[in-house]
Amino acid sequence: GTTQLQVVAAVRYITNGTYLSIMKEMLEGELSCDCMKGLRDRVAKLIQLYEEAVEKVNASENQDVHDFLARRLYNMTADIIGSLLLIEDASKAPDLFKKSAHVFVRMAEEEVIGHTAYIKAFNPEDLEQFKAVEEETEEA
Repeated sequence: GTTQLQVVAAVRYITNGTYLSIMKEMLEGELSCDCMKGLRDRVAKLIQLYEEAVEKVNASENQDVHDFLARRLYNMTADIIGSLLLIEDASKAPDLFKKSAHVFVRMAEEEVIGHTAYIKAFNPEDLEQFKAVEEETEEA
């Protein structure tokens, strides 16, 4: 699994747009066959959602919100880049990778769409609900 340290190391490049640029560059690459064009178009829609989610997180000045939502952004990044790499391989060798590409992209759609909805609906006040222990108040 992904460690929190890996998320912390990657989130800077997620929030500064580095990975978004890589995704868009990969999206513009030529496919060896048109058999994966429809799948790549579906991933293009995920990239739009990803961009919206990153913008929403970046709009928050609250570091706790950034930290809390970082794992979701990281997972979305991995899903999209993994999809694009698999689509590229499937366009070169459809017999080997076409089925896997379809299955993986469907899983990526579920996760990216769900995480985007979660991030868009998230309010900083929601963080209180995730604290393990409420602070004790002194009684007079």
